[in-house]
Amino acid sequence: MLFKKMFVLMLTLGLTATMFAQTAEKQYFLVDSRTQMPVLCYPMLPNWLHGGKTNWTTEPATPVNWHVWAMSPDQQVKIIFSSLAVIPATGQIRQVPFLQNPYILPNTLLQGAQRDHNLTNLRLVDARFIQHEAPKDLLESRMKQAQQHGIRPTNFLFTELFFHYEGERNGKKYTVVFSLPMLATENRPGMGFTTVVELLMPTSFSCPPELEKDTHKRLEAMVTKVQMNPHFTAVVNRIAAQRTANWLRLQNEIHDKQMEAAANWSKTQDKVRDMWSEYIRDVDTVSNPNTGEKMFVDSRYDHAWINNDNEIIYHNNGFNTPNANTATFDPNSNSWFNKSNWSKLK
Repeated sequence: MLFKKMFVLMLTLGLTATMFAQTAEKQYFLVDSRTQMPVLCYPMLPNWLHGGKTNWTTEPATPVNWHVWAMSPDQQVKIIFSSLAVIPATGQIRQVPFLQNPYILPNTLLQGAQRDHNLTNLRLVDARFIQHEAPKDLLESRMKQAQQHGIRPTNFLFTELFFHYEGERNGKKYTVVFSLPMLATENRPGMGFTTVVELLMPTSFSCPPELEKDTHKRLEAMVTKVQMNPHFTAVVNRIAAQRTANWLRLQNEIHDKQMEAAANWSKTQDKVRDMWSEYIRDVDTVSNPNTGEKMFVDSRYDHAWINNDNEIIYHNNGFNTPNANTATFDPNSNSWFNKSNWSKLK
């Protein structure tokens, strides 16, 4: 399981920032489409296809959701990981059905897993909870946040839901493996109990069964080196706090941050002395065909595409399967991607 190597990272992804460490590895950067600010980065896998997107939400605690993914050149392996998600529930922890029965969430997620991993005939093979002792720093962080909002937690549960499916693609068997680290916080605001469950960076991957161990190692290597941009996290944290205090001021805050980012982009770069500023110098400015507005794309890739949902995928010339010497990759004619219309950015 990824838990032991990931718990420090979970604190970061739970809307707390850590400073970005310098690294010599080539990185894939996820850029927020609304603010054009880098969100996170992780080590690039040579000649793999990389993509992802952010979504601004109406949730007070998590204003921005994001997910990123990588796909092997032969399109047999896909790795996905995403931001913290929050699931509210009624009752005490021991009364929340999906915290007692490990098969409830996997059955709910089956259709989405089949879509995201481009498989057919998906079936659930195994689901189980793996209990962990909650990291002290994580609990202290959540206690502090609760106290700031006048909440007194009555119980915590820290566990990992691990499950896998089996399915098919083009007559070949595939395995899909999910890991959902979860922190459940119980409190009693009045006469009854409520429980909030945080999914701390869910991960999944699909591959032929014989590649499962190697793919798990690849996923582990990626997620343990994820780095969040503290400047973007600070923006999200400020918006989250303001949403909790005053929902009516939300849209103005988002708009102001967008305008501020556009007007003071060069000033921002002068202040940033870490790898994020190095990244900003490695961009191309292109026109977004969906909006007509200017946007940044990573200049270190040979090709970039965007769909109607503003999801961007990047790849280099090496991603030209099945024959790298003659074939040309086009997501509009590829079964993984042709459910959306893609326009080429470069």
